[in-house]
Amino acid sequence: MFPEAGPAARLNCMIMAMTHLRTILVSTIAVCALGATLLAHSVTGTVVSAKPESIVVSVVDETTKKPVSMTFDVNKDTKIMRGTKTVTFAEARILKGEKVSVTIDHDVDEHLATIIKLDAPK
Repeated sequence: MFPEAGPAARLNCMIMAMTHLRTILVSTIAVCALGATLLAHSVTGTVVSAKPESIVVSVVDETTKKPVSMTFDVNKDTKIMRGTKTVTFAEARILKGEKVSVTIDHDVDEHLATIIKLDAPK
């Protein structure tokens, strides 16, 4: 870099370059992590019906402010939570009118429920 600079100056330049590279790497990782979380979206509403292959949820449309039904597919990879406990579809015993939160992944399939969250049993 600087032929007339001594070993201490060259070492200082190398340390500054490594610090700059580390900052770029950390920033890149943070942006990627943020992007991954933005692809997931949760829909909250009440259960209209539930079958092992799908769940219908009544949600309030953000533009019309009226309730609309949304159907989400359920598959073997869908995680179903009752409170903080992960359960099977049969164990969940999902009831009509029950509050539910369905998480979907826009990058994979907008109609596939990746996570279904229900209140803990009473």
